[in-house]
Amino acid sequence: MKTITKLSAIAALVAVVGGCAKFVENNAQPALSDDVLASPVTIYLSNDIITMSDVAPDNISAVAVQDGRILDMGESGEMLSKYANHPNLSVDRQFEDKVLAPGFVEPHLHIWMSGILMSTEFVTPGDWKLPWGDVEGVQTEEAFYERLKEVEANTPEGEPLIVWGYHHYFHGNSLSKAVLNDIAGDRPLIVWHRSFHELFFNDAAIDMLGWEESDWQGESAAYDQLDWERGHAFENGGKIILGDTLKFLVESGRFATGMERSRDYIQAGGITTAVDPGVIATPEMYDQMVSILLDDTFPMDYWLMPAGNFTYSMGGYDADKGKAIAEAQTRNYAGQDQIQWLPKSIKLFSDGAMYSQLMQLKDGYTDGHHGEWLQTPAELEDSMRPYWNDDYTIVIHANGDLGFEKAVEIVEKLNDEFPREDHRTGFHHLGITDVDDIPRAVETGSNFSVNPYYTHVLAELYSEQGVGKERAEVMARGRSFIDAGGLLSLHSDAPMAPAQPLTLIWAAVNRIGLSGETVMGPQERITVDEAMRAMTIDAAYTARLEGEVGSIDIGKYANFVVLDESPYKVEPTAINDITVESTVYRGVPAPINVSNAGMQLTENTKTVMAKVNANHHHHGGHHHHHHHEEGDICGTALFMQHALGQAMSNQSPAIN
Repeated sequence: MKTITKLSAIAALVAVVGGCAKFVENNAQPALSDDVLASPVTIYLSNDIITMSDVAPDNISAVAVQDGRILDMGESGEMLSKYANHPNLSVDRQFEDKVLAPGFVEPHLHIWMSGILMSTEFVTPGDWKLPWGDVEGVQTEEAFYERLKEVEANTPEGEPLIVWGYHHYFHGNSLSKAVLNDIAGDRPLIVWHRSFHELFFNDAAIDMLGWEESDWQGESAAYDQLDWERGHAFENGGKIILGDTLKFLVESGRFATGMERSRDYIQAGGITTAVDPGVIATPEMYDQMVSILLDDTFPMDYWLMPAGNFTYSMGGYDADKGKAIAEAQTRNYAGQDQIQWLPKSIKLFSDGAMYSQLMQLKDGYTDGHHGEWLQTPAELEDSMRPYWNDDYTIVIHANGDLGFEKAVEIVEKLNDEFPREDHRTGFHHLGITDVDDIPRAVETGSNFSVNPYYTHVLAELYSEQGVGKERAEVMARGRSFIDAGGLLSLHSDAPMAPAQPLTLIWAAVNRIGLSGETVMGPQERITVDEAMRAMTIDAAYTARLEGEVGSIDIGKYANFVVLDESPYKVEPTAINDITVESTVYRGVPAPINVSNAGMQLTENTKTVMAKVNANHHHHGGHHHHHHHEEGDICGTALFMQHALGQAMSNQSPAIN
């Protein structure tokens, strides 16, 4: 319950702080400026305030907020005395015994894609803790069909049903149109694979979407991955039918529900600033996303960035046309309120995904398969040049040491051609890196954003499969970037990893493998303070937002996260057990009902993930058989780019 005290000039003469009464004579009050007197002031009290500031003193126990920004800060008695004569002063004590820290800054996640996922019913192998209810995983074929029938029986009559989470490793290979017909009858039923890259439809769903058998037949190779008899669309076949499916999600209101849930899910981790590099959506999806997020309390800033590889391909691999399309996207898909396009920012790609073992490695894979380029080095350089020359901030997806090295070489080359003092190019993900390339990247003025969750869920497995112990132990480095003089941030790439900053901090500080028994590359661990900076002020720097958010400093937005314990005072291994009680966005508290929501790393889920990882193994380059088992979001984004490209071209005249 909130404990807010309204203080008049007379009542404020006595301020009780820490059990001691401080009596202040009215004529001793410092004069307040007309600007300060013009609007209400709220003073937040906390006995433990983590400022992450480079200039604030250590004894801060009160923060004064006015018009959504931090007006002042200091020791509580001093602050209560200083503002005692303000005619509209409130003292908020609800967090007095909690920990107040800057709201977490997430430099790389994807709310728009979460909106698709969160609109479905979850029937997955792993366990989930979500703001709207817990979901217990099911791991056998029998249990999957039993749960599917249960969900169907609880769905109102006549309402279509979409289920996400089927996984053939756990739930068998018997799923088909006929099976779904038996379960749902006349109800449209769609089952989405855990990887997002496969869908199954019953007859009623096919009728609802207006398809005939001829719609699933054609000349291109993609049609070979549509199976009408099974009602099964997979990989490239999914790109053909995904547009109609997404249109249904938007028009039926399901995408709206997913966005509402995504909003709650992201906030539950204590995030008040989110950066989404690589937004791809139809105009209808975008408009609905903005409308839904802003329809109710949306206690965060959501910064968007176009996917430059997508616009590059839409422009026929003409770099200038690709840039023009990206800029048209930011004009046509207008920002509103706290949902805005990050000025002059773009996302580009180097090599393939970590979960898929498709990153490009200098020494290759131990099993002989090879990685892939999402943009070849030549394409990356060509597409990047016009952005570089126009003073853009560029985010580069790079996962393997070869992918990272080639991207660094391109930045070096462009910087030689057209030197820039403060370009802030960011290399993101950084699963496997060669330590010798890091100082080169630092020298260019680039920064680094690591997904530390890789270490937890993949390092032990990759030590044995595909990568080898020497490289796998130091995946998602931390210490090497900082010791080389680089600026490091942490990110989730959610929903690829949980949108839980405390979990990311825990992973980077401890580097504990999935078994819970092994520390992977202890020499790459970072301190709690370094990890906290990497999720606050240093993350803000990467997006050029450090002047507005990321620390508790006068003049910045009053964005806070409220914790029940301090990451600095608990055992490092217990950081991910800290409860996020609330956020404060621009001075307004936003309580959290379910802290640290997302997939739960229960013993059951650890077993599930270990099995997925063990089966998710490539041999001899047969990549056309692979699945992005863990919801590899960048791979999924590329999958959606192809499906949505035509729709965007047709519906956005300025992009044509």
